[in-house]
Amino acid sequence: MQTLKLKPGDLVYAEGDEAEAVYLIEEGAIEVSRQAAGRAVRLAVLGRGEIFGESGVIRNKAHSTSMKALTPCSLLEVTKPQFLKLFSDQNPLGLPMLRMLSERLEKVDERLLSGGGKSRDKALLIQIGMIRLLPAHEAMIKQMGEDGVIIEKLPFVVGLRTGQSDGGNTSDQHLLLGALKDYALSPEHFGLEKRDGYLIIRDLGSYLGTIVNDQPLSRFGQEATAILHMGANSVIAGPKSAPYQFRIMVEPKAL
Repeated sequence: MQTLKLKPGDLVYAEGDEAEAVYLIEEGAIEVSRQAAGRAVRLAVLGRGEIFGESGVIRNKAHSTSMKALTPCSLLEVTKPQFLKLFSDQNPLGLPMLRMLSERLEKVDERLLSGGGKSRDKALLIQIGMIRLLPAHEAMIKQMGEDGVIIEKLPFVVGLRTGQSDGGNTSDQHLLLGALKDYALSPEHFGLEKRDGYLIIRDLGSYLGTIVNDQPLSRFGQEATAILHMGANSVIAGPKSAPYQFRIMVEPKAL
């Protein structure tokens, strides 16, 4: 095992590279992306304590995603032989079971990336255990921190903060973010709220609009809202190039 130090923009590995190690994020944020329709599509942003690279190692296949540092990162690298030895020593059935689960998860990822994820369960309020707003861009990580915000009260509004501070300002029902060059976040840009028993997101008449799960919302009327789904939802306040990018994680209640 060894510790790797990365600068923002450093590539851990690229899609198609041979899987030679598993990585634990000790500090920093790592972007997960995959090529689709000729462009790189961001799938997630991983933070401290999360593990990646294990799927390719377990299945003995090339990596299906690219991993890049968004911030200064410290990674613990566990080589392929070291990782596989953990399972062969402990339980001879462990590795075959992990391979089966990994294959199933990859099929789910492919379905979501190709648009099949539109059939995901809608977020019923009575089923929700936690709502977490996470940063999905380096600029948002700097303002919100890697762990994001747990939303405990609805409605919850995200908008522009006035003043000179670089950090975000969070209260029970607001997240106010600092202005960034070339992008105009509205004072009240989008909000999460309850409607007919579901968790919805609404564009609050913003100047540049809101994109939810790759679908632009209208700025006004019924089309200004979308029902969120259980699991991960992508949100961009502004155009696709805007740095105000988030993941809204809607987690179910524990059984």
